[in-house]
Amino acid sequence: MKKIAKIIGVALVCVVAAMVIVPIAFKDKIKAVVIGEANKLINAEFGIEDLNISLFREFPQASVGIEGFWLRGKEVFAHDTLAYVGDVEVAVNLKSIFGNGGFDITKILVKDTYLKAIVLEDGRANWDIMYPSEEIEEPIDTTTSVFRILLKKVAVENLNIIYDDRQGGMYADISKLGITCSGDMAADRALLDLQAAIGALTFKLEGIPLLNKVSMSTNLNIDADFANGKYTLKENSMALNAIQANIDGWAAIPADAPMSMDLRLNTSDIQFKEILSLVPAIYAKDFEGLKAEGTVSLYAYAKGELTETTLPQFEAALKVSDGNFRYPALPAGVDDIQIKATVSNPGGDIDLTQVNVEQFSLNMLNNPFAMTAQVKTPISDPDFTATAKGTLDLGKIKEVYPLEDITLEGILKADMGFGGRLSYIEKEQYDRFKANGTLKLQDMQVSMEGIPEVAIEQSTFAFTPRYLNLSETKVLVGENDITADCRFENYMAFALKGETLKGQLNLKSQRMNLNDFMTTTETEDTEQEQETTTNSEEETAMGVLVVPKNIDFNMNVDMKEILFGNITLRNLNGKLIVKDGTADMSNLSMQTMGGTAVMSGSYSTAKDETTPELKASFALNGLSFAQTFKELDMVRQMAPIFEKLNGDFSGKIAVDTELDNTMSPKLETLTASGSLNTRDLNLSGVKIISQIADVTGHKELNNLSAKDLNVDFTIEDGRVHTKPFDIKMGNINLNLNGTTGLDQSIDYVGKLKLPANSSSINTIDLKIGGKFSSPKVSIDAQSIATQVVESVAENIAEKAVETVAKELGIDLANAEKQKEELVKAAQQAAQKLIDEAEEQKAKLISKAGSNALKKLAAEKAGDVLVAEAKEQGDKLIAEAEKKGNELIEKIRKGEK
Repeated sequence: MKKIAKIIGVALVCVVAAMVIVPIAFKDKIKAVVIGEANKLINAEFGIEDLNISLFREFPQASVGIEGFWLRGKEVFAHDTLAYVGDVEVAVNLKSIFGNGGFDITKILVKDTYLKAIVLEDGRANWDIMYPSEEIEEPIDTTTSVFRILLKKVAVENLNIIYDDRQGGMYADISKLGITCSGDMAADRALLDLQAAIGALTFKLEGIPLLNKVSMSTNLNIDADFANGKYTLKENSMALNAIQANIDGWAAIPADAPMSMDLRLNTSDIQFKEILSLVPAIYAKDFEGLKAEGTVSLYAYAKGELTETTLPQFEAALKVSDGNFRYPALPAGVDDIQIKATVSNPGGDIDLTQVNVEQFSLNMLNNPFAMTAQVKTPISDPDFTATAKGTLDLGKIKEVYPLEDITLEGILKADMGFGGRLSYIEKEQYDRFKANGTLKLQDMQVSMEGIPEVAIEQSTFAFTPRYLNLSETKVLVGENDITADCRFENYMAFALKGETLKGQLNLKSQRMNLNDFMTTTETEDTEQEQETTTNSEEETAMGVLVVPKNIDFNMNVDMKEILFGNITLRNLNGKLIVKDGTADMSNLSMQTMGGTAVMSGSYSTAKDETTPELKASFALNGLSFAQTFKELDMVRQMAPIFEKLNGDFSGKIAVDTELDNTMSPKLETLTASGSLNTRDLNLSGVKIISQIADVTGHKELNNLSAKDLNVDFTIEDGRVHTKPFDIKMGNINLNLNGTTGLDQSIDYVGKLKLPANSSSINTIDLKIGGKFSSPKVSIDAQSIATQVVESVAENIAEKAVETVAKELGIDLANAEKQKEELVKAAQQAAQKLIDEAEEQKAKLISKAGSNALKKLAAEKAGDVLVAEAKEQGDKLIAEAEKKGNELIEKIRKGEK
């Protein structure tokens, strides 16, 4: 027995050891298979943080765990995480691991999953990551996949999904979805137990929230005929907020035929309060204590085939009779609520769908309100009718609904009617379309914590088939005001189909602070972004003013004061044409930065709503250097010298640039040209001028004031290029030209011209480098030396000529003696030139003192003087010999 026990013990140890070692041995193999299979199929970035294998957890099956699975797009979706899965556990048949025939999967558990599906305006979808067939070198043989699905259980915990269809105007957010499905999914037929729950469901259509954080749950028993693709519902229950229901019927998804169904929603004993739970504002406020009464009926069914172009026969109908509700803590409620609404399709074409709100009415504190609506042929040519009539006293809402952190006042009166086909509007057949009535607002006030108070003294919208007229309306938003008198055309097509809205707008304002209305960063408050995105947050750029592409406005503006960033504009007047995402401005005049400006050009977000383009010209008059530095970021970055300049400037500037998310120019894209001129500019305190004064020894430059300064410039490749310009102070002139960069670097050359006869040096050549904050000014020593040489040599030459002239006037008795005397005089003059040059050299060195720069220049100048004196002396001697020879020749010929 002991021997048997020992054998069994050894065997168990071997088995346990194998169960520990085998997962480690096969870990890399399975990980390579998973990544390899994925990379064959997808054009995206794919990764797994870790992979674990255990033979204990699901024994006698192997358990494969994947941690940190992620999938990220490429190109335009390079920063969007399509999928992130925190944890995946898969149960695999143990025998299949040891062979080469593939893996048999029997159970899947997925935890903490975040999916984000995006459809761009042009229809591109971030989940379209499968390689096109032509990009795959070898066709994928799906019949020999390494995975075989033999599922008995699938579970999903904490699944979060965002669907953002920007082309279709749909947005859905599903949070904390949990699903468990058990049953033999590998069999031809099985009874499945499906349980699912959604923590919060939000659905928006064209920005309108139809469902807002609705909770849902379901418990279904399904007779699943996998062989024929038919699924029949058995015992089941559903909950939508407070509404309880169940579904009877079946749905079939055969492999070679369209999907078909016969389903019916049952809602027995439904109460009006349960219907109210679908209203987000009511469900979120003390819903348990709400008192509600009324007779309710709700039913829905769908029967027939569903394809891409056809719908099954369906109908959903809601009827509420004599409904009312009231919060116990409030003095009044809403009563006489009557609702009768249906959505239906007889089956077939989607265009046969009809929406009919036959009645929707209520009474709030003796203020009745009623509306009706009907829509037919919604796809091909929407045919609709709608009416609204009644009065809403906004100040009384607080008596029937628990408002928090918000105050409402004012009266809204509506008496409107619409009816006809959209094509009537498109074809300008206004006589066939019915549209009349008014919508009036009076003494309206809205105050809410965190936003400026809004007040509308009075406003009237008048409707006709041709146009919508907004009579003179004054709106106050905090300390901002706008008075509008507008007329809009094509408003129906704009509202229903997003077509272009045309209008004539007259806008006036005493004060408008645009900083109060800047778009702000929008982030979805989900755990997905906290865990899966580092640089992929969807956001709207701070401060970008987007010009809609579907408006065509002619605007007259008269704004007394506008604040934008650090800029203040006053008395803004002019015309704007806003069309196709671009605002064109013509002679838009304004007072700004201490002077006046006239602007013409365009501002556009047509190409990219996050990167505006500005192409404009400006005529400037009397702008302050200091205020320009204070208000313009571009000036602070590229011309900080403006801060120290005391005075005004005028001129013209043409600009072509992209703007960033603060509406400032992107300097790397900026090109510009123009000219600036100024009078009586005080340059005291400017570091560059101070350094020039120090280096040249002319301290009077510290109080330099320029007269009639004119500067022509261009901006390209991130640098400001200035043409040569003069700064004059009395009889001193400073000429400058060069470039400055984005990093405030300076690369200038200058020429300082001093008064004549002030010294032997009348012009100083300068080199200016470094940065505005720490400029470096140097003098061109070679140019100074050249000037000294020219000046001294000129004086010596003049003296030498006088000496030689005297010598040439002697009485010559005979030619030979005359020649001898002439050469001797020339030699004496030559030596005198050299002696005076040596003397001048010594004086220059002595005068330079301890100044190393001046001493160097003096030594170089002295050396040149001596060399030139020797050269001139040699010329004098050569000339004397020449003259002597000429005299001898004349005597020989008998000439006098």
